[in-house]
Amino acid sequence: MAQQDTLSILHITDLHVIFNQNAYIREMMDYRQKKDYHLGEARFREFLETVPQQTQSDMIVATGDLIDFFESEVEDGSMLDIQTRQFSKLIDEYELPLLLTMGNHETFTFEWNDTLEYKLLHNQFYTERARALWIRNLDCFKNGTYFSRSVQVGNTAYKLIFLDDSFYEFDPEDDTSIPYISKPQEYWLANELEESDEDIEILFMHIPFSTEVAENNSFYKILEKFPSCKLVVAGHHHKSIIKNYPQASGNNLVQVQTAALVNSTNHWRMIQLTEDNIIVSETGQLSPELVIEAK
Repeated sequence: MAQQDTLSILHITDLHVIFNQNAYIREMMDYRQKKDYHLGEARFREFLETVPQQTQSDMIVATGDLIDFFESEVEDGSMLDIQTRQFSKLIDEYELPLLLTMGNHETFTFEWNDTLEYKLLHNQFYTERARALWIRNLDCFKNGTYFSRSVQVGNTAYKLIFLDDSFYEFDPEDDTSIPYISKPQEYWLANELEESDEDIEILFMHIPFSTEVAENNSFYKILEKFPSCKLVVAGHHHKSIIKNYPQASGNNLVQVQTAALVNSTNHWRMIQLTEDNIIVSETGQLSPELVIEAK
């Protein structure tokens, strides 16, 4: 990307798009409708057709739960896995720079059990098959479901790091803390952060850190070593939240979440990168809510 004085990134998250809803079990779709998820595709399209132009943004980053499930049971009991391909076709209709991260719903399998009080079941047993579909169908994932991009803004180099923390369904006796990234991804992340002493890093991921980060979270321990990592951008909770994580190094790591796009096309934030600052807007507005020094 050519050097510029400001890079404007539109952040959205939790789209929960469901394609071909009539193909699935009617009761299941009725249940998702209670959460507005039947409107996911229409709201995503409305956003793409209006907000990027209105805000004159340079790129869009969507941090997960792009779709509601990667495969789901249909009336005859078989599984249908068209959602990933359909999502790829949708974004190909729009000539907009769009980068993505994986959310837990990108790897969800939905099943329906009429004998239970809570009939909609989900699991992540087929996570690797889901990831393979995303890698096959989405250009930004062509080298894997985590990646980075470097941009130059004035005299400041930024590295945008896109993580895959989509898996979270651990057994209760498993003490793995979330957000979780795999060991290979941890080593890759540490290498990305170590590569340059000059750049500023911003992480994009789906599942955020909690208010109190677990002591055994090896993912977070990596970030503590690098004061150049200034900002984590996430979603998952369907709420707009800002949290601060003061660190022993004196760095203050900031985490920003944005409310779910599926609930309103005004649920977006603008993140502006300048030579000196990272400026994060209020949800649905261009007015700043947060300014982080980039030096």
